[in-house]
Amino acid sequence: MEGKNYSLERFYFIFLMMRKYFSIVKRAYLWILIAITATVVSWVVFIFSAQFSEEFTGGISVVFNGKVKDAEFKEQLAQGLAEKGFPNLKVHLDNNVGQTKIKINNRLKDNEEVNKLSLAISNYLVESQTISSESDIVEQVVIGPSVGKYMTNTASRALGLWLLAMMIYMIFSFWTIRKNIAPGILATVVLFTSVLSISIPAGAYGIWMALDPTTQIDTVFIIAILTIIGYGINDVIIIFDRIRENMIRSNEKIAYANVFDESIRQTFKRSLGTSVSTLLVLIAMFVFGTGVIQRFSFTVGVGVVVSFLSSIFVAASTAYLLINLTKKVR
Repeated sequence: MEGKNYSLERFYFIFLMMRKYFSIVKRAYLWILIAITATVVSWVVFIFSAQFSEEFTGGISVVFNGKVKDAEFKEQLAQGLAEKGFPNLKVHLDNNVGQTKIKINNRLKDNEEVNKLSLAISNYLVESQTISSESDIVEQVVIGPSVGKYMTNTASRALGLWLLAMMIYMIFSFWTIRKNIAPGILATVVLFTSVLSISIPAGAYGIWMALDPTTQIDTVFIIAILTIIGYGINDVIIIFDRIRENMIRSNEKIAYANVFDESIRQTFKRSLGTSVSTLLVLIAMFVFGTGVIQRFSFTVGVGVVVSFLSSIFVAASTAYLLINLTKKVR
């Protein structure tokens, strides 16, 4: 027992020493280098694996009763549609319980061409005796290029307006400490950490797309990205709000490194608890869910982990570095 107690006391002593002497913000260059590297790698993976759903490109989605042999059927369907005047189509298949889903989301020039392709698919399924009649088609969704263009523009505006609104909020929220930290610095940090928070989940989603051709960029992915941005900004605001409180309590000569490090330590437990509890729910959704639920929970789950780490190691460190570049700090 004495040996065990000695080990615990020694561990606690080491923890106190690390708490006292280990400065997160003074290693700002290291954390930012890691963040930038991870961001670049993630976007490279995402871009090279990107497959947009018919919601963004326009296209056809058909679900019918019965199963088919994937590779053989895809080749035959592509050849059959080429004979009907639609060459070089990318066909994606998804076999569920007793049903098959065909997805073709090549960019077509107009809505009329999409409708012709839809009719050609139905005719091919009947002619090839893949289905006995059109009544075996459970669902058929036709999305024209104009709808895809509208969805793309709407998603882009939503992301842009969300980031702009958060930056404006940060500027007004921290106006009271503008003599110590320029609100523009905090707004810049919010933008940087938001990009980091969505980059790694995007990269992880890109790996999933590379492994599973039926996984595509759709509205569920956009919703997941917006959710991550909101969650990540909340983590950053918690730390910055504590920094603001500690600066107000400090004397005129503020030791920025000490204030930043102490604020991170004070909010660490709260941020960790929130992230873990959220992650447990997302893990349950991923394990017991299917389809879009799995993809949503996976993307947001990665985002929660990244948001927690970026708020602890990157957000305050970046703010400290920017202050260090604009004024002399201690």
